[in-house]
Amino acid sequence: MKTSYVVLTAAAVGIAHLVQSERQNRQRLALHAEEIHQELITEALSNPALRAMWTAPGKLPDEEYTQILHCNRLISFLSAKFRAGLLDTASLRVQARWVMAREAGRTYWATLGGFREEEAVDRIDRTFNAIMADEHAAMVAVDAMAT
Repeated sequence: MKTSYVVLTAAAVGIAHLVQSERQNRQRLALHAEEIHQELITEALSNPALRAMWTAPGKLPDEEYTQILHCNRLISFLSAKFRAGLLDTASLRVQARWVMAREAGRTYWATLGGFREEEAVDRIDRTFNAIMADEHAAMVAVDAMAT
């Protein structure tokens, strides 16, 4: 009887270790994907032809799209930090409020927030997007009251 408890305990510890290892591996992969994404944005910012290729025809002037790319870098970075557990919901909300207090952040979210919501793959993405959308809506309401 004691042997079976020892075996069950060892199995539980082993499973917990595998789950933790898988979580850490996913975090590393997410951070590596974010690194590649940041490199692609940097390339688009420095290459007008590449930037034009990714801009929808007739959508945004080049200067505004450049601002959108800069915001995308920041919001994608925040998303990666949130996914990796480096930001909790309260600290993400502070960061989101800071981003949405700027016109460029509000323009980014108004332009691409819907796309980010469409591409969300899990609860973490949906939570991130909800916080960003909440802060965007709050700042749009502040803007409306000011006018």
